[in-house]
Amino acid sequence: MSVELSQATDIIVNARIATGDPRRPFVDAVVVQGDRVLAMGSSAEMRKLPLPGVTVRDAARGSGVITNGRVTFTPPLP
Repeated sequence: MSVELSQATDIIVNARIATGDPRRPFVDAVVVQGDRVLAMGSSAEMRKLPLPGVTVRDAARGSGVITNGRVTFTPPLP
């Protein structure tokens, strides 16, 4: 595991997140430190990461967008 991933605070799954990357325009999960994106991919991929103690949050199909390495959800996640 990278040093950066060891700083993760949350895994957000079950979302539709616009990445701004034409090769992969949408993902359904991100690993974050606060609102800073550390990793992104499918919910299954992100759940498999060895991140003990990190909270898994269900976005309940909420929408998000990644801008400048930070993710924002509309409406905000609880």
